[in-house]
Amino acid sequence: MLAILYLIIAIFFGTQLIRFLIPDIRRLYVGIASEPETIEKVPTMLFLLPAGTLVGLLLTSWVTYFLAYIMHPYIPADTANLLPANIVSMCIFAYLACLFWQRCFLRNYRNLQNPSFRKLPDFRRHPGSVIFYLTSILLVISAVSFVYFYTCFTSGNSIRLGFSIFSDFSPHVAITSGFGIGSNFPTQYPHFAGDNIQYHFMFYFLTGNLEAMGLPLVWAINLPSILCMGSALSLLGTLAVLLSARRGAFFFAPLLVLFRSAWNVFHQFAELKDAPGATFSSAIKTITKQSAWYGYTFRDEWGIWAINVYANQRHLAMGVGLVLVFIFLFLPHFRRMFLHLSRTKGAGKKLKMFFASREAWIGRKSDPLHPWGSVILGSAIALAMPFFHGSCLICALLVLFGMAIFSEFRLGYAVVAAVSVLSATVQAWFFAGGASNVASFQYNFGYVIPELAGKEKAGIATVFASLGTIGKYLVKIGFLTIILSALLFVGLLIYELVRKKNPYRPVLLVCFAFPMVFAFFCQISLEVLANHKFIQVSFILFDIFVAGLLANLLALPLRLAKKTEDGDAKSSKFAMPKKAFIPTQIASAAICLCLTFGLTATGISEWYTYYNINTHEGGFVELNPDAQIVDWVCKNTAEDDIFLTPMWSVNDFFLSGRRVYYGWPYFAWSAGHDTATRQINYQWLLCGCNDNIDEFRRYCNEVGIRYVILSDDYYGNTETSDYYYPEFFENNLTEMVRFDDGTAIYKV
Repeated sequence: MLAILYLIIAIFFGTQLIRFLIPDIRRLYVGIASEPETIEKVPTMLFLLPAGTLVGLLLTSWVTYFLAYIMHPYIPADTANLLPANIVSMCIFAYLACLFWQRCFLRNYRNLQNPSFRKLPDFRRHPGSVIFYLTSILLVISAVSFVYFYTCFTSGNSIRLGFSIFSDFSPHVAITSGFGIGSNFPTQYPHFAGDNIQYHFMFYFLTGNLEAMGLPLVWAINLPSILCMGSALSLLGTLAVLLSARRGAFFFAPLLVLFRSAWNVFHQFAELKDAPGATFSSAIKTITKQSAWYGYTFRDEWGIWAINVYANQRHLAMGVGLVLVFIFLFLPHFRRMFLHLSRTKGAGKKLKMFFASREAWIGRKSDPLHPWGSVILGSAIALAMPFFHGSCLICALLVLFGMAIFSEFRLGYAVVAAVSVLSATVQAWFFAGGASNVASFQYNFGYVIPELAGKEKAGIATVFASLGTIGKYLVKIGFLTIILSALLFVGLLIYELVRKKNPYRPVLLVCFAFPMVFAFFCQISLEVLANHKFIQVSFILFDIFVAGLLANLLALPLRLAKKTEDGDAKSSKFAMPKKAFIPTQIASAAICLCLTFGLTATGISEWYTYYNINTHEGGFVELNPDAQIVDWVCKNTAEDDIFLTPMWSVNDFFLSGRRVYYGWPYFAWSAGHDTATRQINYQWLLCGCNDNIDEFRRYCNEVGIRYVILSDDYYGNTETSDYYYPEFFENNLTEMVRFDDGTAIYKV
């Protein structure tokens, strides 16, 4: 199938591009790892394949979109809209992938022939390690597949969307169909036609492109979602292993993301347990049977922190994965600064190295890391990322900004930041008519904490006085993730300083907090609640360190003391006598299990909720690709026609790939569109422009409305039922078709 071939070429291109630009990934591992021997625990493919998947899908989709945009006016009506662009794109990227592979092969061959070439240790292919990694990856892919297919699946000829996602997910289905079946060039928001697009839609161009190449819509959405989420979690686990020197962190890191930490379930259990006649078992049963998100903090009832967010926002996983790729690329330079500062004697020399040395700004001569390869790769990601996930690009820049302060090779950071800003500005102008239409950075203190309401423009004194309130809120939504991260910062800092080791890890933990801090001081969209993504990305990055802690507790890095020939115990700083070793390991493992339960308890309860909300016996909204309205619209209307419809959030109609003048407004409002003015005009249209057919036709021609759909759905909303005047359309317009359910389509 063409779609599968496209994915294979994209992934192959991404992996070969990384191999070409980063000649030795093992050296990248050395630059990140807290202990040198750690790199022997980590296969090269644990970075190469996930990062290659994300980079390949990102760049091939971005290029394919613009090829399709350029070719669109010249494609015959009887030719599949995206086919020419896909053929050209696949040829280009297949050629480049093969070229990069050939260059890498020749380079590796020359290195092996060079006696002075120093090859770093490979992964030790111990059967236990191989089985562990394969099992962990399979478990992650299985869990992620369940999350995605449980709320978006086919049943017979119908598409079913889970009740927990269908409302917010409906624009994603509409955008996907707009590219897969329709022709959304120039791209517009399907629920708000005629006003460009201000939403990071590119992931749904990828899904729509896969649908256009033959994948069913459900698979076109779910397959790249699984690839991106699986890749992001694999990168997270790999980074956790390198920073903690413990292989078990590869399992714990994804676990902590899939089962998030929060105080919710403990508070809920206490409430249920204190109810008259309640028992321990009745409280647990209530929690496992609940079919609504527990509302502990503001908007918890929307499930914005729960596993549901990944099912709802499919593009989020790709954004998080690309943030991790940025961290991998620049972390060696961050670690180096601390390493070389520790080896430099004298305060003056340290200051010079930090502020005025060549290494601090330009980089080292003949650097085996090939830093400019990382910059080129990072710049390519930054170039394409703004409309895949703009918020995650901001998260990446915030983390990189923190790292750059304490890093070598700051010029590389500056180049990536400059490319990001320039690309985001140009693309915002191209897609949305200006950067201010996409993101408007303004000071706004307090996020959505109710106790801080009305203090949006608070001064420094109020900010400091409110830190306790913010801390309590973070403990509520993050619980042990926040508490353990704070303790790890202090503990790691003391440990590294006492042991005179490189203290880059505690400082990195602070850099990971930058997106979270940003969320409490800056608003970039009309919906301040959208800042939850910044907090969520910080929590995911904190999980790297928490996973390392759990892995170290599960099996402490201690050894049994071996006896010498004279019977005395052999001394070692990591050795313990058997009588102390076994109880210590058991106690440590017990603490690990208790912490793991505390970290995942809320997540487990939310998985029950996720399952119960979306039970297959009615917990879904059904869409029918073979519906009469879909069939007629696809066969009888142009791909760029706009329809006047009820304020639909989700409807079979959107599977036709066509756009509506005014759909459910929340999506468009939160993306920055002027829904207030559009609503007034929409209601004016529903009453026939005050029963004036000439004015109605004039305005419809001005905004591109070609058809009006009459439906009883207008009566289900007070914002439309009071204005809806069906007799006007029946008396003045030509009826094109009437369906079995009474819905009719009239031509303007």
